[in-house]
Amino acid sequence: MVKNEKAKRAQKVERHPFIILVVILIVASIVAYMLPAGEYDRIVLDGRTIVDPTTYHAVERGSFSFVKVMTAIPRGIHQAAGVVIITFMVGGAFGVIKKTGMLDMAVEALVKKFLKRKLGIVFVLFAVFAIFAGFIGTPELVLVYIPILMPLLFSLGLDSMTSVAIPLLATTAGFSAAVTAPATVGIGHQIADLPMFSGMEVRIITIAILSITGAIYTVLYARKILKDPTKSPVYEQDLIMKKELAEQKAQEEIVEYPRVKLAGIVTAIMFLGMIVGVIVSSWGFDEMSGYFILMGIIPGVIAGMSINEAVTAFTSGMKDMIVGAMVCGIARGISVVLADAFVMDTVIMYLSNIVVLLPKQAGAIGMFIITTLFNGVIASGSGKAVISLPIMIPLADIANITRQTAILAYQMGDGLTNILWPASGYYMAAIAIGKINIKDWLKWYAPLFVIWVLICCGILFVCTMIGYGPF
Repeated sequence: MVKNEKAKRAQKVERHPFIILVVILIVASIVAYMLPAGEYDRIVLDGRTIVDPTTYHAVERGSFSFVKVMTAIPRGIHQAAGVVIITFMVGGAFGVIKKTGMLDMAVEALVKKFLKRKLGIVFVLFAVFAIFAGFIGTPELVLVYIPILMPLLFSLGLDSMTSVAIPLLATTAGFSAAVTAPATVGIGHQIADLPMFSGMEVRIITIAILSITGAIYTVLYARKILKDPTKSPVYEQDLIMKKELAEQKAQEEIVEYPRVKLAGIVTAIMFLGMIVGVIVSSWGFDEMSGYFILMGIIPGVIAGMSINEAVTAFTSGMKDMIVGAMVCGIARGISVVLADAFVMDTVIMYLSNIVVLLPKQAGAIGMFIITTLFNGVIASGSGKAVISLPIMIPLADIANITRQTAILAYQMGDGLTNILWPASGYYMAAIAIGKINIKDWLKWYAPLFVIWVLICCGILFVCTMIGYGPF
């Protein structure tokens, strides 16, 4: 009996995300040195460094180096510093917000509002998150949403998979056809010489279709969990997490701060201020990270905390994000080993050669599929744009596909796989924060991913046929 229980426990042990990513990194480093090394020449155009699509050539590379593999993780953390830092700052801010009690107050209010229509909250949240991602183009904000959603959805009888899925899927739906995202649409339209943010009508329709299908998929799952919580793939993990949260709450010293409601209003205003900063002033990770420090300390002091209490709560919140932050850096290490081997350009060259062989009707779909594959190598939307789009745009011209369609194909391929490939740091951080095993997530997301791929292929086919433009 004891042996059986031990065996069951052993089977239930989940691999730590660090282990999974390190294994992928080692495999990637070995495969990279099996591919031929090559690169395109880079040219500077309007202040941006892009590739010259006619200049691919073989290059020499050094032998496989243990030191390069060993240092890939710290170099990856260095390259992903923006995401790593903002992950810590988000944790710190919510550490203070949680300590004041305003988060509990907000959760209680929302639970009362949606108690009789629990599934309605899925559609509301999907709409909000998709709109933010579609216009701001910052899917990394999921790291902000998840700590808020988990206690709320737990209280409504849902699980951590739903808590992670809603922000991940909604932001993916918005970002995959973003209307005004600077890092993908903005750079893409500049490279393609298209009017900035033109053709937004088709992208808005695409966001709506992807959001509705994603929300329905999530609601069908959530309904099943409400009927029988044991159907959740993370049921046992959630029991542990809920127990830990309850123990933490019981051990916390209950302090009633005098101005919690006012602090909550200030927090909401500051959050909107951050959105304005991103849209109007093109804030990046540095500005948002600094803002989250203020977003933690200022509401804490307004609520009635001393500066010392607020800072202590901030550092405590940062501790909760250690795994999520480190996962970002380790995931970036995968790209580092591929860059060391000079095979990044080789991969895009091989993939782009496939598009030339496709008929016009399938050309845009081919570009979409190529981007989904290339996203497993370079997760950065802007980084991928300056490498792949100077190659894809001439291919689109040759295949008589409009440049606008090529940019949309690139957006879709980049967006849908941001929550599929481990190279995406914010996605790995998000599932780490929700304590979701990557295997469970991929199994859960796979059916919707296939549905979304088919939808995107259909939209791209129509865009090719109608000459989606202006050109």
